[in-house]
This record gives sequence, structure tokens and C-alpha cells, in this order.
Amino acid sequence: MVTRASPPQSVYDETTVAAADSTVEAAIRDLLDGTGTPRGVVVPAPAGAGKSRLIVTAVDRARARGRRVAVAAPTNEQAFGLVRTIANVHCAGRSDRAVTFVPASTVSLPDSIRRLAGVREEKAKDASGHDLIVGTLSKFGDAFARGDLRPFDVLLIDEAYQADSAKYFAVGGLAPVHLLVGDAGQINPFATVADPGRWQGLAEDPLQTAVGVLTRNHPRTPVHGLPITRRLDPRAAAVARLFYPDLCFTAAVLPGVRELRLGRGDGANPRLDPVLDLAAREGWAHVELPRAAVLQADPEAVILIADLVERLFDRTPRVRCERDPALAVLTPGRVAVGVSHNDQKEQIRAALDDRGLGEVVVETANKLQGLEFEVVIAWHPLSGLPEADEFHLDPGRMCVLLTRHRQACIVVGRTGDTDLLDDRPPPPTAAYLGHDPDPILDGWEIHQAVYAALAPHQLAI
Repeated sequence: MVTRASPPQSVYDETTVAAADSTVEAAIRDLLDGTGTPRGVVVPAPAGAGKSRLIVTAVDRARARGRRVAVAAPTNEQAFGLVRTIANVHCAGRSDRAVTFVPASTVSLPDSIRRLAGVREEKAKDASGHDLIVGTLSKFGDAFARGDLRPFDVLLIDEAYQADSAKYFAVGGLAPVHLLVGDAGQINPFATVADPGRWQGLAEDPLQTAVGVLTRNHPRTPVHGLPITRRLDPRAAAVARLFYPDLCFTAAVLPGVRELRLGRGDGANPRLDPVLDLAAREGWAHVELPRAAVLQADPEAVILIADLVERLFDRTPRVRCERDPALAVLTPGRVAVGVSHNDQKEQIRAALDDRGLGEVVVETANKLQGLEFEVVIAWHPLSGLPEADEFHLDPGRMCVLLTRHRQACIVVGRTGDTDLLDDRPPPPTAAYLGHDPDPILDGWEIHQAVYAALAPHQLAI
């Protein structure tokens, strides 16, 4: 049985919360009260910082001044989430407020969002006269180029670190001032360009992030880093900071407020109890299978991860936190398994389905971006690899896997994985002055730091 002391009367670090509120005010002040130079404001944030809260606050302030606002995101799912949040906060209880979603030709809002009060869905040419619109960067860029959207007063871009600069160039003329908000540690934009090197190092490189191209070409751009994470507790934030070397932040929730409590259980695999107990107590566990050369979809890792999930629920997990101080049953939908490849996902999905655990979420890091869970089991990208490459070293992928949880994260790998980094120098990589950070060199250093941070929580199976 894992227990902790009763939560303190105060559940938040009020100093951290106040600092975050001040940062939000400063960013919005620069956006709305500036003289037009510079035209952009950037807000980098760690995982779970409350980016949506910032976006909605900026919408409220801009609309209160009569400004017409366009809100954009890289993907449809992100745009759907923005419509939902804006409707629930900005439009709730106000018949005079509405938010209009501008879809692509083959896209429509989910019914659960379309039914919310104040939500409308219109084609770009019909939505152009509305005061508050939401859509993807691609849709806004295409519609603006065709003349279907006339200019707005303010452009807000959510998840701006996932947006490539080509999409940003396309919407740059949609409004005279921009607010770019995003998680600086997550996976960079994905591109299928055959020869990206032809543009790398150029000021207008279309494969840079939107934030990167703005800050490099306009160095006077105000940057207001959000100094808070509301998702991660202090134990998790200590590891997460490794992915954000230029951003100082702390956890909003105080130590001891959250608890993952496990019963004794009476099912199979009690050998895994030390792993689960460690994760519940410390917030982390790094479990290692024996050293071996393995397939990408390592069968032993698949079985171990499925066994861990099964044993977790056999022990009747309950959780409490700042949102609900009473212990509540942890449901399968609040647990996720994070992987790097689709074949790993498919194998784990099948194993969990066979055990009656179909509600547990299994996804690649790319699909987990922006989501949060109580417990996450992360299949380490370097687990069992014969050599480290750019894809598996990408620090953004590891950042996503290790920053989705509120209560505990169990990292699964193999003994000897650190040898990929410790026993040889990093490979030579092409250098491009002024380009976004190098995923191989940065990933090499960050993975070493993460292994060191997880060392006190390591167990061999």
C-alpha cells in the first residue's frame, strides 16, 4: 500500500501562479497596446502551462476593444479544441458572443462541439465578416490568398512551435499584429520535402518553425516565457526542465497534493509491484529489460508494458489531486501508453485488447501532443536500438512522452541503452547558421541528462 500525508490546505504555489498571471498580462499588453513595431509577440510555454487559457484571455481582451480576431492552429484537432474552449469560456452565457469555425472542404466540426452555444460553422467567404473565427493555418492561408478572407485586426496562433514557417508566411498578412503561443519542447513540424538542405540557413527557410523565423528575422520581438506548468507536479517538472533550457518554470501544484494510491491486488504479475510502487511513490520509474538486440516492435517490451497496465488495474488504483481532493477510482481512459512507431502501437493495442483493457489510450508521441493523463507508460525511443539516429534522438519526441502525466510516468527500456550515447561521440551533422536547433546534437545531450535524472528511479526486470 502506497500512502502519503493529507494534502496541505493550500494546493497551489501562489508565487508561481502570480508570476504566470503577470506574464499573461504583459504578453497581451504588448499585443494590444503596442504601436505596431514589433508586430509579433511570442509566448513559449512548457507542457501544461495553460496555453488555451492565455488564448481565451487574449480573445476576451481583444474583443472587448472591438478588435476582429482570427485564431489559428496547425491541425484540425487543435482547431476543434480551440473552438470548444472559446465557446465554453468566452461565449458561455453570452448571447451576444459567437465563434465561427472555418473548415476545409472535407472537414466539419464534431457534433459535440457544433452544438455548443455560440458556435457557428461557415465557409471562408461567408465568415470573413465575422468578428471571431477559428481555423487551421493551411485553411486561413489558402482562403486569404484567394481573397475569401479580408484582413482581421489580431491573429492568434496556438501550437506555434508545431507550425512551419511556410504556413506562417501564408497567413502573415491576415492581421497587422500576431500572438504566437506554443510548447517550445515538443516535436518540430514534420516535412516531406525531398531536399530540405537547399533552404536551411536562409532567413526565409520555409521549414523553420513559425516562432523561429519570426524571432530570427525580427530580433526585437517580445518573448514572454510562461513560468508555470499546471499539469506536472514538482517531481515531474524537475525532469521536464531538461527539455526547456531557455525557459524557467515551476509547478503550480504543491508537493504532496497529488496521490496515486494502489491496493494490494490479487491477480497475476506481482513481480511488477516494485515498479508500480516506485512510480506511485516517486512519480517516476525507469524499468529495464535485459540487454538484447531486438526488433523495433520488441515482443518482450510489448508483453512487459501490457503486464504493467494489467497489474496497475488489478491493484485498484485511486487518485486524488488539487481538482478533486477525495480519492477517486482511476479509469482506463486516464492511462496512456506512448510509443515512437505505429507498429509498436499496433502490437500494444492488440495485447491490451486481449486483456480487456481497450479503453487505455495507446498512441505515438506525435498523436499524444497536447493531451494529458494521470498515468503514462512511455516506451523509450532508444530502447534496444543498434545505433542512435535523428528520429529516435529527437528531444521533442522524448519531451512529449515524459510530459503527458499528472501522477506518474513509467519509462520502459533495456539495459545498455545508455551505451548508445556514452560509449561513442555524437555523429557529425551538417551545420546551418541561423537554423533551428540540431535534433541529433541537442537530442544526444538531452537524452544523457534524462537518463541521469531517471537513474535514482531505475529498476531491472
